[in-house]
Amino acid sequence: MKLRQLVYFVKVVEVGNITKAAEQLNLAQTALGIQIRNLEDSLQIQLLDRHSRGVSATPAGMLLYERAIEVLQRIEETKRDLISLGGEKVRVRLGATPSILKLLGTDLLVAAREQLPNITLHVVEELSFVLTDALERGELDYVLAFDIEDNPGLRRIALMEEDLLFISSPNDKSSGEDVSFRQAVSGDLALVSNRDIIWKRVHEVAARLSLDVKITYQVQSMEAIKALILHGVAQSLMPYGIVSEEIKSGELIARRVERPNVKLTLFLAYPAHKGLADEKQFLSFIFDMVNRLAAAIGPHAHLIDHADL
Repeated sequence: MKLRQLVYFVKVVEVGNITKAAEQLNLAQTALGIQIRNLEDSLQIQLLDRHSRGVSATPAGMLLYERAIEVLQRIEETKRDLISLGGEKVRVRLGATPSILKLLGTDLLVAAREQLPNITLHVVEELSFVLTDALERGELDYVLAFDIEDNPGLRRIALMEEDLLFISSPNDKSSGEDVSFRQAVSGDLALVSNRDIIWKRVHEVAARLSLDVKITYQVQSMEAIKALILHGVAQSLMPYGIVSEEIKSGELIARRVERPNVKLTLFLAYPAHKGLADEKQFLSFIFDMVNRLAAAIGPHAHLIDHADL
């Protein structure tokens, strides 16, 4: 049994599809299939059930998957410990969404330098679904992103709930501080794409209420959406951080969405086989950052208690 085969097997079980796993591993599907077959042959037991939808682990395969996760975690811990003994800093790649980084700004990097002396933090800014994809491909170590779906290959810690706000120009004629969900989705909305979590959440709520969502502009950038709203030709549903500066300056207005209120959940997520770097210290740093984030958002942020961690 080779370490490389364990890495490949873990990815196949987590993805549930050899073709997709091969893409994430940058391998040819045939080559990955051969590696899995060789692993089964060496152990003389079937590890995967093949079916039309992909693959799933047999009881023996699930046992191997759980043990492989433990092995890979120990290897990662050993790498970090050896790097620390050598006097070098551990490099951690953290992904975060634009709404988070706009509010935390340089505080995140300055605090990391003070609170994580043994870690060099490299921060990547992207939308939640882009960050999750990068995490699954092994391009990031941890991500702070919204509404990450349950995945056997990832570990998640729910940190905070945040209200989505209805964002419009001051010339919007609708009155009142709050806006109903029905009103919010009936105007000229600008949203990103059907992979974006805001798109998904809005359509899920609309489907539950049997409402149509009027999307006039589909744009692949939050900044481009903000420009459309500033020009007075569109509205959108966004987290506070994206438009905080424009709200403070009066260029845009934000209103709470009611009946129903629409929330996103912020998670810290990381690969199951990696574990946390300097767990207590790193978690303390993340919780501190999320506390600062919630304070900046104000009444639209709701921290999730982690007294048990």
